[in-house]
Amino acid sequence: MATDHDSIERLRVENAGLRKEIDRLHEQLGRREERTRLILQAAVEGFHVLGMNGEILDCNPSFASIVGYDRSELLTMHIGQIDPQPPHEAAAIMDEIRAKGALRFITRHLHKDGRLIDVEVSSHLVRSGDEQFFSAFSRPLTEQLRREQALRESEQKFRAIFDETSMFISLLTPRGELLESNRTMADFTGARPEQGRGEPLWRAPFWGGAPGVEERLKACVEEAASGARASCELEIHGTGGRMAALDLKMKPIVDASGEIVLLIAEGYDVTELRRAEVERAALQEQMIHAQEATIRELSTPLIPLDAGILVMPLVGRLDRVRIEQLLERLLHGVVAQRAATVILDVTGVPVVDAEIADALIRATQAVNLLGAEVILTGVGPEVAQTMVGIGIDLQGIATLSSLQSGLHHALGRSRRGSRPGGARRRGG
Repeated sequence: MATDHDSIERLRVENAGLRKEIDRLHEQLGRREERTRLILQAAVEGFHVLGMNGEILDCNPSFASIVGYDRSELLTMHIGQIDPQPPHEAAAIMDEIRAKGALRFITRHLHKDGRLIDVEVSSHLVRSGDEQFFSAFSRPLTEQLRREQALRESEQKFRAIFDETSMFISLLTPRGELLESNRTMADFTGARPEQGRGEPLWRAPFWGGAPGVEERLKACVEEAASGARASCELEIHGTGGRMAALDLKMKPIVDASGEIVLLIAEGYDVTELRRAEVERAALQEQMIHAQEATIRELSTPLIPLDAGILVMPLVGRLDRVRIEQLLERLLHGVVAQRAATVILDVTGVPVVDAEIADALIRATQAVNLLGAEVILTGVGPEVAQTMVGIGIDLQGIATLSSLQSGLHHALGRSRRGSRPGGARRRGG
């Protein structure tokens, strides 16, 4: 009997311990369920539970907020009232969840005010004993889709600008490898979109193999990759033998951390500019020559008078170049005007040195050979003394003190029809 009583007491103690353990487990399970409920209640994403027939069994405040209903209203509704896709499509989704156990898909929820809201749904098939139901999280995609749409529009705008600009644009790695070229570059060079990608820019076939191109492009890349802006001028070869002078500017593109991730090469077609510069330089050269000719004419004027008389007043300092110019002009004038007398007036020449005196003698001799007489006027005391002092022989040259007296002398001879001794006029 004592043994039976002890066994019963031991069983009673064990049962009490089991009940206590069961109570503890129930309490622990309750706390877990409460935590889960609180987490789902506080979740930003919408959460709802569906029966196998699509009835809404439960939902959190976020789901109610997404669709604009109260929780109490939703618990009386069918998912078809929230997800207005055709019934056969909704049934197909449920069948797929049953088969796979879980499914993520994008659909639309109908808001209470009639708006359609894009959502991403992540649904699972849950089995609890003999019971089965669907649990689902819903995340609105309106803002994400708006950002994606804005990004697509931004990319479209960039692509339009990138391709339609008149500049030759290429994107490079910091090592100078070609990533992409715009349509302007492709249309001019005839390159296919994928041609040259991954290869250094200087190995592209459209540079024509001109010497120094590779070195200049490498130097540009190295400078831009160091963080500076670089530039060089090259000739780019296109289809049909076309060529363009390209002012290539290269600059680095950095990310948010300041690291250089890309190089952008922008080529400006300066062909017309360079052609205009050459033409302008040629025109400027012509203008300079014309100005020089005008200055020569003004600095050594040759004035024709009646009765075959030419007057050449010399003004300013005479150097070797100007002396040669006046001699050439004088001789051409004598022949063209069929002159009999030439008056060289040196009144405006401040200094007469040996070189100038020798030039005057040579001019006189050359004019005499053409059959004309030379009268030297404006020879003042200082000039005369200088010429005598340096041994200049003026024998045979008529020298007078002023241009006026020289004109009288020439006109007098012209009236008398006299010619210099032994001199004959060339050309009749």
